[in-house]
Amino acid sequence: MILLLPFLLVAGILFPESSQAYPDFISYGYNTCITCHYNGQGNGALTDYGRALFATEIASRAIYNDKLTEEEIGAKSGFLGTTQLPWWIRPGIKYRGLYFQQNPGGPAVISKYITMQADASVAIQLDRSAKYLFMLSGGYQPTPASRANADDPENKNMISREHYFRWQVNKKFYTYVGLMDKVFGIRTADHTAYSRNATDVAQNDQAHSLIMQYYGDNWEITGDLFMGNMIQEDEDVRQKGASVMMEFDVADKNRVGFAVMQSKNEYIEKTRFEVHQKLGFEKGDSLLTELGFIKDSPFSNPSDKVGGYLMLQSLYGITRGYNILSQIEYFNATLSSESPDEFKWSFGLLAFPMPRMEFRAGFTNLRRLTDESVNTDTWQLQTQLHLSL
Repeated sequence: MILLLPFLLVAGILFPESSQAYPDFISYGYNTCITCHYNGQGNGALTDYGRALFATEIASRAIYNDKLTEEEIGAKSGFLGTTQLPWWIRPGIKYRGLYFQQNPGGPAVISKYITMQADASVAIQLDRSAKYLFMLSGGYQPTPASRANADDPENKNMISREHYFRWQVNKKFYTYVGLMDKVFGIRTADHTAYSRNATDVAQNDQAHSLIMQYYGDNWEITGDLFMGNMIQEDEDVRQKGASVMMEFDVADKNRVGFAVMQSKNEYIEKTRFEVHQKLGFEKGDSLLTELGFIKDSPFSNPSDKVGGYLMLQSLYGITRGYNILSQIEYFNATLSSESPDEFKWSFGLLAFPMPRMEFRAGFTNLRRLTDESVNTDTWQLQTQLHLSL
């Protein structure tokens, strides 16, 4: 494993990155998520400024007349285009669908289309400066593969994605109370990445929390005290705990950080630690790196399980609105020969052909290595459409 890490690092650097309102936005000179999002940790709905920035810097302008200025394009980025809504309300709609082929070209090919997300949201400002704000978001989630039975009473496809109250105490200090994503690591768009899935901060792992975020001149710190998802009926499995994350600007377009999270329920105690870097190059090119460790301590078992992962995500801007995306990952559940070394590589196109639209097309390769054998590689072709209104 150790011998392979340098090759992973080199491979990730070969494909630097740019994107919508994703962490790669550091390549455009925006180091903090609060610039474009209502949530200071990113994800979720965009502010008016974030919508305009996406339309005028990220998305292709091919559908517009060459005589149209960037300011005029930005003015069309509202929920109803150029029609102004009352200052106190900002609605939004998100849809994300995935079509994939497992083992393409093989005798056991599997083709499937999944609606991964279909959400509606609304931000309600209690004052013009958005010092006091309510955010509500909910919608559809696909049935997990473990509950494929349509008659399973645990199947709940309609969920509350997030609902919270935000109070901007002053220019540098924000407080959030409600249901939100837990604070930990880089919030990449790929919720199946080991850095998100293995650490319990994937797409539907929100928790009721009290989050406090403070911005220094070239740094920020965020604390998260969470009680699990209170909507979850089984109280004994709710993970209750806390996390802290810090980030520092070490140079222009170069931000490093770390996070620690600890939680427990009636059956297990979990500890997670990670260090990361967000590195921007030329406008539109960036590299995200995250290295993390996972410790699970079941109360029924005296021995702990310590695992680790590495994530490298890069994007190379071909031209405005069109990019080459590459992601390389490594994971071992115990950091030993007791569990396989898992390698995942994704490569393809990330395009924003017009404002409000994102399109992805590419392949994913998964390889598992053990001391005794090398399993046959698993391949998957994917296309993904994301609409954000």
